[in-house]
Amino acid sequence: MRVIDLENINSAMQNETQFVLRCEEVFHDKISAAAASILSTRQERPVVTLTGPSGSGKTTTALRLEDYLKNLGVKVCVLHMDNFFLPLDRRPPEATDWESPYCVDVDSLIACISQLMDGKEVDIPWYDFKTGNTGGYTKMQGYTDAVIIAEGIHMLNPLIFDKLRGVANGIYVAPRTRIITNDDKIVRPEQLRVARRMIRDYNTRGHSIADTVERAESVDRGEINYIQPYKGNAAIHIDTFHDYEPCILAKYLNEIPCFRQEMTPEFLESHGLTDLMNIVRGVPPLHCPYVPQNSLVREFVGGSCYEY
Repeated sequence: MRVIDLENINSAMQNETQFVLRCEEVFHDKISAAAASILSTRQERPVVTLTGPSGSGKTTTALRLEDYLKNLGVKVCVLHMDNFFLPLDRRPPEATDWESPYCVDVDSLIACISQLMDGKEVDIPWYDFKTGNTGGYTKMQGYTDAVIIAEGIHMLNPLIFDKLRGVANGIYVAPRTRIITNDDKIVRPEQLRVARRMIRDYNTRGHSIADTVERAESVDRGEINYIQPYKGNAAIHIDTFHDYEPCILAKYLNEIPCFRQEMTPEFLESHGLTDLMNIVRGVPPLHCPYVPQNSLVREFVGGSCYEY
């Protein structure tokens, strides 16, 4: 478990451009190491099952791996588990909420992966969350020598992973670094993930920040029940925390018009976010223009070169 002191963050912010670029280089090295591990077992395990809890940066990590491998001349196919959700009228009784793995059309997902491995052209669904149904299909060409990256919150769950275990490398991504405040409180990674989702969901999904915080309880239950127990299926672990991240989160949270009105001391205390918000208020907001467009942080604050 890695920890970083709030004082160290504030000190590094004296040269924020250098701070940002150094953090991005650290994450690039993690992508490089993961790619090397994938390539070392590529013949036996051409499938990468990449998972992590909500707000962990799964999608950007998958796309960064795709870019890195393609730059090496490797063919890559990327699948997003969210597109394989079952239509609402086809879900079994076990699919009690959106966090349940029983919401996923596992047979269709596995069939697509198998066909891509065989070099076939496959119709990949895309899921329309507004209607609760499959919205259509897009073509994807498979290759017998390709790396297939499948990302989603349940890709290490036995309901899916056991069908791929013999051909898959598991990757678990999540922010894991703890932040120590000036009064020796510890801000845990799950609190940071809530802050990431507050910004993303406000800007792209129309959720108020209070709604995102209140939904976090259901998300956390899903993580405890369906994701954390299967971290052991991962051969590769990636900490997606960027040391400058509290400063860019501070900038974008404070730009949300209702932020201060909704995040009252009483509301924060009742949801266990007081220490996180003390961090947000205790760091200088990041104004550095050099946050790369492919940065994982941009999955949450916007301006990414990737489509989510």
